[in-house]
Amino acid sequence: MSTGYDWTIRIPGPEADQLTSHQQTLLDLVEAELPASRGEPHDVSALEARVTPIVHELVRSGLTAEQIADHSRLRPAFVTRIASADA
Repeated sequence: MSTGYDWTIRIPGPEADQLTSHQQTLLDLVEAELPASRGEPHDVSALEARVTPIVHELVRSGLTAEQIADHSRLRPAFVTRIASADA
């Protein structure tokens, strides 16, 4: 059983200040779909179904999976899996 870490701490570069208003709106939509707190029970499959089209649109807007994770509460591996799936 692995006890390795699932988080990599990144310090976002100057690209963090260059979000377009469309990208910020999409990120706000992602945040609105997330549970209010970490302890709140939620259905991960339902959450994934709701945020997948938004994540795909963020990728089409030019953001990488890392940038999306940097600007949201989604885990990087979750964003990468969604972003790499066919739109």
